[in-house]
Amino acid sequence: MTTPRIYPPPGHLLRQLGITLDRREVDRLTSTMPVSPEICDAAGDARLAVIGVMVDMAAGTLTVRHVEPDWTATFDLAIHRIAGATAGSTLHAVSRVVRAGRNSVVSETTVDADGEPVAYAEVTFSRLPRRGDTPVTVVADVVDYGRGEAAIAEPIADLVGFDHRAPGVVEFGLHETIRNSFGSVQGGVVAVALEQAALDLAASAPDPATGLPTAVPRLGFLHVYYLGAAKSGPFRSTATVLRRRPSSLTARVELLDVGGERVMAQGTAIVEPAD
Repeated sequence: MTTPRIYPPPGHLLRQLGITLDRREVDRLTSTMPVSPEICDAAGDARLAVIGVMVDMAAGTLTVRHVEPDWTATFDLAIHRIAGATAGSTLHAVSRVVRAGRNSVVSETTVDADGEPVAYAEVTFSRLPRRGDTPVTVVADVVDYGRGEAAIAEPIADLVGFDHRAPGVVEFGLHETIRNSFGSVQGGVVAVALEQAALDLAASAPDPATGLPTAVPRLGFLHVYYLGAAKSGPFRSTATVLRRRPSSLTARVELLDVGGERVMAQGTAIVEPAD
């Protein structure tokens, strides 16, 4: 029988981000993550999709409790920015299960920074029957993934390895730091890749009529549908304009597995001026 794998492994992005999980309550899970300059956007606030990394991990851990001994995979994630969270603050999130069905689990997560609301997210997970290689859940009720780990020391875009190929187009490869429990790109990192493409599009393709991009555009909303496991690579994240307004840019975003010639994720992103 295959030995169950512990996730995330040492050196993983989730550990470098210093994410903690508290599962002591049955009906909800709380999580925290420090905001460092390395995860902030040009405006100096935590990148919305990086907040999504914590949300995806926390909500996923909570939903596994509701489907054990089975496992889950992220089906879709929608995250809204309410306000900014500057470097030096700490993100606190509360995840709850809205509905646990036979085939899927729907969750919601509220996020604040030192008591002020900064984001709201909804994540749906598909239920996966247990197999021999299904990862094991965390044993402790309180887990500090950053304990004993070096904190992220470079901008997250550099850590993931984004290669800027054209306005609204970035590419990257698969490596151990960003894998999920099944060996493909972690769901939150997929969101970061789509965010990166949208930000690049807004920063490099201004609309003279509206004045976009602003000096410091940032993501205000992201909705991602996960269509397949991104296991091959390299991967290409693209953003194309759907609509421009004086105060926002709405883009279609997509993640393509270039090696496998398959679309791994798609959705929409809204870029808006920083406060």
